[in-house]
Amino acid sequence: MRPFGFAETEGMLEYREDFMDGQFEALLQVAEDGSIRGCVTDLDTGEEYLPIRARDQIGGFVGSVREGYLAVLARIRDACFVPVDFMYDQANRIAAALEQKYGSPAEFPWEKYPGNGTFKCLSNGKWYAAILTVAFGKLKHAEGQRQVRPGMPDDPAHDADTIVEVINLKSDPDLIPTLASAPGIYTAWHMNKKHWLSVILDDTLTDAQLMALIDASFRLVEDKKTAAHVTGGVWMIPSNPKVYDIDTEFAEAGGVIEWHQHNNIRPGDEVYIYSAAPNSALMYRCEVEASDLAYHGMFMESKGYERAMRIRLIEKYSKEKFPLSFLKAHGGSVVRSARRMPQELLEAILKRNMEDDI
Repeated sequence: MRPFGFAETEGMLEYREDFMDGQFEALLQVAEDGSIRGCVTDLDTGEEYLPIRARDQIGGFVGSVREGYLAVLARIRDACFVPVDFMYDQANRIAAALEQKYGSPAEFPWEKYPGNGTFKCLSNGKWYAAILTVAFGKLKHAEGQRQVRPGMPDDPAHDADTIVEVINLKSDPDLIPTLASAPGIYTAWHMNKKHWLSVILDDTLTDAQLMALIDASFRLVEDKKTAAHVTGGVWMIPSNPKVYDIDTEFAEAGGVIEWHQHNNIRPGDEVYIYSAAPNSALMYRCEVEASDLAYHGMFMESKGYERAMRIRLIEKYSKEKFPLSFLKAHGGSVVRSARRMPQELLEAILKRNMEDDI
């Protein structure tokens, strides 16, 4: 804004420009809290030119002044601001991630609520996510109490009337009581509370935690003919600690390594690495950054692989957290080759992670 011509004065940024051959002056002020004030002054009288704000003032001269003022505002908008669909940075990041991963851009079906967007499964046109605006005081945890943050009610930035953005997601009814008692997660606003929940998009949850909830929602909504009983973009692959020191490799490579690729793994998918005996547990959660790379034989014992993928470590678990007994109790088994993770197992992992966060 400063390179455009805004100057700092009395704690705000201010811009002035004459238009209509010097008959009028446009003034725009932006305060530190982001609030904006604008006015048009008649330079002959030195008074604010109010007719441009009156809806019933539609004469030719008034229309010309209004048009000139809007042209000034349009140039400021185009030069100083980046267009976004949503209020919160996290909301815009997540929307971009959903378009990339699922090919479903945000749709805005409500003229009365232009900031509310929905995301559909391409296979059946059903919503799996919706970003909505709501007064903060209307959000409730599973046990029914309204969310309270430090500073309320003395902090006006966090009072009950503050408008916030949430994303509504479908979830397993058995998981909702646990999930909706965690910080940042609530029973669904404006949707069936038995099957949906709301997550505030103010970075209370990380993007990775949000994407795990979104993936679960997508699987519950997508066409059952294609969904079956396994997850769409979550995989399990084996690793032998007696042959390959995965901890050292991740540490030396800054958390990003290449791995031989199985099946139809794609960028954006998640990969859980099962560490064989003596660990016998799921111990690493990773995201696929690239796939279908040339295979350079990073594992000397591996034979017959033609492709590789690049994976980034998201988090490491202790061998006690998801041991083989946990896998078997939730529809899994020993991982000896790459395969999709069973739905039941992924939901159990998500539930335990959320319980640990609480």
